[in-house]
Amino acid sequence: MPIKNQSCLFANLLAIYKIFSRIKIDKLSLQITSLSLFIFLLGCANENEQIYEKTTQKSFQDVLQDAEFAITENNFRITNRLHIGKAIKERGNTDFPQNEIILFCNLEIAEDMLKIEPRYINYCPYKITVTDSGGTITIGTRLLPSITDNPEMDNISKYINTILNSMVEYAASEDPFILDDN
Repeated sequence: MPIKNQSCLFANLLAIYKIFSRIKIDKLSLQITSLSLFIFLLGCANENEQIYEKTTQKSFQDVLQDAEFAITENNFRITNRLHIGKAIKERGNTDFPQNEIILFCNLEIAEDMLKIEPRYINYCPYKITVTDSGGTITIGTRLLPSITDNPEMDNISKYINTILNSMVEYAASEDPFILDDN
């Protein structure tokens, strides 16, 4: 279990203990305690599975083009594009919105990351998703866990997450010079 999840769990259990240690536990209090514990633990469950998203009013095609530019500008190579929305439309659901996934990699960064933690192959390739929800375009990416029990991996994850965040920011932004600021 990563340290962040252990810390979260401990902090939440401590908070519950402090709240309920002062009151006499009856059936209702026990139910409230159980519900509170469940809610607090649920808050810890997916901290390492972070999704970073932005929305924009730019056209779907402009966002795709800007995402591809941001990917290549950061020295990553696009390895594939998944046209999920198009494929579902071709199966007969003509009202399905546009959805695309751009897969990309930087072998130098991947090598550094995998030397430290081979299991992080599961995060490769990186991806950016673009979804049209009624004219609002959402662009997102999955971030790597950055608080674990391995400080060296945490540093690489933070570095990669900064790059992924900047790609999403650029694709969602109207400012063509935003990459220069990162």
